[in-house]
Parts: sequence; structure tokens; C-alpha cells
Amino acid sequence: MTEEKIRPSHLMRESDKIQKREIKKILAYSNKFLEVPCPACESDSFSFFFKKDGFTFVLCKKCETVFINPRPDFDILRDFYENSELLKYWNEKIFTDSEDYRRCQIFIPRAEKVIALCKIHNASNKVFVDIGAGFGTFCEEVIKLSFFDKVMAVEPSSYLAKTCRTKGINVIEKPIENVELGEASVITSFELIEHLFRPKHFLLACKNRLVKGGLFILSTPNVKGFEMSVLGKLSNGFRGPNHLNYFHPKSLCHLLEYVGFEIVEVLTPGKLDAELVRNKIQKGVLNSLSCPGLNYFLIDNWKNVGKTFQRFISDNKLSSHLWVVVKKIDAK
Repeated sequence: MTEEKIRPSHLMRESDKIQKREIKKILAYSNKFLEVPCPACESDSFSFFFKKDGFTFVLCKKCETVFINPRPDFDILRDFYENSELLKYWNEKIFTDSEDYRRCQIFIPRAEKVIALCKIHNASNKVFVDIGAGFGTFCEEVIKLSFFDKVMAVEPSSYLAKTCRTKGINVIEKPIENVELGEASVITSFELIEHLFRPKHFLLACKNRLVKGGLFILSTPNVKGFEMSVLGKLSNGFRGPNHLNYFHPKSLCHLLEYVGFEIVEVLTPGKLDAELVRNKIQKGVLNSLSCPGLNYFLIDNWKNVGKTFQRFISDNKLSSHLWVVVKKIDAK
């Protein structure tokens, strides 16, 4: 898998222009931004981490979660996503242009992995719900595997919900907190929790919509992973207001246990950490001269050791792409 194939550079240039315009609009409301406690442990003790694109990133002194603080309030964020020119552009251009590649490299393996996890952990196959279904490709692949009796998508964005419907997917166009769907056997949520003003409320809503023993599988950036640790503020993953919360395995597991889940498995199946850092070096954005090891693995010997190095990162829970699998253990 390559960055260019999933985020074509000729389209990303326009995406970056749109994002800058949207950032300017939302920063116009900065006088209404709110101070919040740590989204993982709710500590009020944090220190300045860095500033980027007008947003302040802080580091929790207790659990080392990174988060934007102060941040746009819930209403500002809701309006941002409901009227996002950027989401519309990704829906019409980037997702469309890269769908075949994403399907093969991301969504087919993801669907197979989710079902494998369900079988390993004896999850019921009655009702499957994907929250933040986006372009709908993942749900399409889940449906094709015919494992679940019923597959549903939850997608608040009108642009993306419409796309899901054109693919024949049963989609609910609301935030999960406002959805009444009975009890789900399995819920997935990929690359969503980092966007949310209230991650704890979201997790509670997911838990309350699961059957006892139901699985919840989520993914998010790992702020202590290789790519984000090496690049720091140079990482494209650090981008407000889209991403507000930056967890790591320990802090996310703490939050999940706090709301009542049992941790089943922690994975970092990322495939792009090494390439993303390599690309920054090649573009001259990152000076690697002070760290000869980076040049050895990512430049001088890339053809021979690049894939092996990435596998090492992923297999040892060091990737900046984090999955956590949890189980609902009570009946509430």
C-alpha cells in the first residue's frame, strides 16, 4: 500500500486548499472555543505541546494523551461537518478516484479481519453496525461476506450518507447518540473517535447499543506510534479541527475500561508509518541527518528492508494506526 494510491497528490493539493479555507472559517469562532479536560482520563493537568494551523495542542501530564485545547464546541463542530466543503470534495473526488485501490488494500482485508475477530471471540452474527461509514466501501465488503444477518451504517454526513444509500446500504443519517437501533451484536468505528468533542459520551452510546458480550472494534491514530512520534507536528495526522484527540494504547484502553468495556485485543496493523516518514525526508521537510538510523532504513536500504521494517513496527504495537477490540461485559 502506498500513500500516493490512497491520497493522490494531484487531488490532495486541492484538498489542502479547501482545508485551509475551512480552518480560517472555524478559527473565526475561536472566542467561543472551550477548555476541556483530558479526553482519556479527565485530568485538568496538561502542558503546552505545540501550535499548528492556529490550534493549540496540549499534553496530558497524567496519561500523555495529546488533544486540542481549547477546542471548537459541539455546535461549531456539528455545523462544520454538516456543511463541510472538504467532506464533499473527498466524497466526490478522493474517495471516488481511489476507491478500487482502497477496496483491495484497506476494506477487503478490514472486513475479513473483523469477521475473523468475531469468530475468535464468539460474537453473535445477528446485527452489525458500522459508525462513521463514510463512502460505504467497508460495509459493502462486509455484506459480500454474508456473515451477519443484518448490516447497518451510521453516517451523520448527508454527502456520505447519500453515497451509502446509492450502494444499497441501510444507513442512518444521525450521530450514534441519537440513534435507536435496538441491540447490535458487533459495532465498528474506524478513524472517528479522534474527531469527537466528547469521546466518552460516544463510547457510552456505543456500549449501550450493544448486546451483552457484544464486540466493539475501533481504530484511531496512535500518538506514540512511529510515524507520529518521529514527525511530531510535521505529521499530517496532527490537523485541527478534524482531529481533536490523540490517544495511545494505554490511554485509550483506560478510557474504554472506564466506561465499562473489557479489553480483548490491541493491534497496530498500520502499513504506512515508514513510508510517511520517508516521504517527509525525501521532500526535505524532515532533516534526518541527526538520526543516521532513519536514513539507513528509510533511504539507503529502503528496497531491501523497508517492508521488513514496517512489519516490525506493526507487529510490535509501534504503528501510528491503532485498533482496540473490546467486549461489553454487563447487561446495561
